[in-house]
Amino acid sequence: MSYRYLSQDDAAAFVESSHPQAQQLPALSELLESDLMWDPASRTLVFLVDTWIEDIGYGRRLHTTPARNVNADKDLAFGFSRGAKTADPALVAAAADEILDLIAGGVTAADNASAAIAVTSILHGGLAESPSRKPMFTALRAQWEQRTAAA
Repeated sequence: MSYRYLSQDDAAAFVESSHPQAQQLPALSELLESDLMWDPASRTLVFLVDTWIEDIGYGRRLHTTPARNVNADKDLAFGFSRGAKTADPALVAAAADEILDLIAGGVTAADNASAAIAVTSILHGGLAESPSRKPMFTALRAQWEQRTAAA
């Protein structure tokens, strides 16, 4: 992960130049009350949070996470867990689906069966996480079970 503290305009310019193919993740953005985007070309999650920055004023904290590390992103896990407490269950499920897409996008596998095993392993690695991360991993595992049952 890399963090940057930028003005509103500089953050927009950075995303436009460094991640021109980034697409908004609407459910995650709503759940976390931030701007979350997925850049499929670089397989990167782009996370923008409005914040007060000393000597700049109101701006944006920007950080990026490669898809292979999405499940370890503490800002994502804490924000998801906090938002899931009061959000509509349908929004939580949609946000979990978006995260699963990111995790699957970071898995390199020989075939679909190998990819499914890898994603399952990643999701159950969250069992050892702190209690503040458990709501995210619980939602992810529930959505993953629905996906695999439907397939």
